[in-house]
Amino acid sequence: MKNSMKKVSTLMALSMVLSGGAAYAASLDNAAPPAEQHAASTDNSTAGVVKISVNGAFVADGYWNKESKAAMVPLRSLAEALGIELKWHKENKSAELTRGAMWTQVVTDKDQYSVNKMLLTLGTAPEIKDGTLYVPAVFAEKVLHAQLNTTGNQVTITSEEDVKTVTDRGVITRISNQDKYQSIQIGGAGQDGIVLNLNKDSQFISSDGKEIKLTDLSLGMVVEAEHSLMMTKSLPPQTPTYKVTVLDTAAETAAQPQELFGTSGTIEDVNMKDGAVSQIEINGTRLTETAPDHVVLNIDKATSLVSQNGEAVKAEQLIKGAKVIGFYSPMLTRSLPPIGTAWKLVIELPAVQPKAE
Repeated sequence: MKNSMKKVSTLMALSMVLSGGAAYAASLDNAAPPAEQHAASTDNSTAGVVKISVNGAFVADGYWNKESKAAMVPLRSLAEALGIELKWHKENKSAELTRGAMWTQVVTDKDQYSVNKMLLTLGTAPEIKDGTLYVPAVFAEKVLHAQLNTTGNQVTITSEEDVKTVTDRGVITRISNQDKYQSIQIGGAGQDGIVLNLNKDSQFISSDGKEIKLTDLSLGMVVEAEHSLMMTKSLPPQTPTYKVTVLDTAAETAAQPQELFGTSGTIEDVNMKDGAVSQIEINGTRLTETAPDHVVLNIDKATSLVSQNGEAVKAEQLIKGAKVIGFYSPMLTRSLPPIGTAWKLVIELPAVQPKAE
C-alpha cells in the first residue's frame, strides 16, 4: 500500500455519506448532560431507525432511546470504524476500549463512562438490544473526542484528526451498485482484497482524465483508489473512498468483452503447448451469478496476465495450486467443466495483499 498521506479536510469527511476510523484523548468535561445539546436537531424525528455514518462510512443502524430521546449507536461498530480495540467482559456486561494511550470502559445500564480512571455521565446509560450493546451517540463526542452531527435520523461522527488518505491499486472483482450501498472490491475476491465504500461525493476518473460514473466501471478493470487510512477490521477490510481512477487505457477498455464471467479459485491443472501455458483449470467460487465455480480456460496471445494490483506478470506464475481469478466471455462449451477463453487472469501474489491498518 502506497502512503500518499494526503490530508482531507474535516469538512469533506463530514459531507461523505457512504453505504457499507482514530479516536484519541477523551474529554473529562463533566458539565451538564450533553444530550440536550443535540435535542433541537432530533425533536422532529425521534422514532424509527437511526442511520450512522462514521468517518464517511455507514455502520450498523441505531435507534432512539424512548426515555431520553437520545440517538443510540452500536458500540462495537463504532469502535471498529474508528480503529479502536474492544474487549467484551461477559461477567459484568462491560466493554473495554483501547487505542494507544486512550482507554475507557462502558458498563451496561450504568450512566457512568470511565475515562482515564475518572467517571463521566452522559444522561443516558448503555443498553443491550437484540444482543448488541448500544451507547448514546454523544459518547463519540464527549468520550472519544470525535465530532458529532445529528440531523433528523442521520448521525454523522468524524474523528477530529484530519482524515489521512492512502492510495491502492488493484483489479475490480466485485461491484455493488445498490441505491443505499455502493462499493467495489479490488485486490482479491471473497475475504481477500479491500472493499471501497462509495458515496455521492466519490469521484470516478477515466485514464484520460475525464469524469465518469460508477456504471462505467466493470469487472476486471485495473483502478487506483484514494481512500481513508482507516479501515474496518472485517475481512475484507472496508474503507471510505474519495476517488477511483481507471488505469486501463481506452483501447484496453474497448477490447473488453461487453459481458464478463468471473471465477476465483485454485489452479487444478495446467496444460502446455509448444513450451507455453495454453490452458488452465480453475476450481473455486463464481464471482458472477451465472458463472461456473469450475471452469477450464484457454489462454491465447490476447489474454492479459496481471497480479491482483494490476501489474503484468509472466505465464510462469500459472502453476498448479496457485490462486487465480479468471475473467472470461460467457461463450462456454456445454462440457463439464465448461471450457472458455480467458480475457484476463489475475494471479494472486501474497506479497501485495492489502491489509487493514
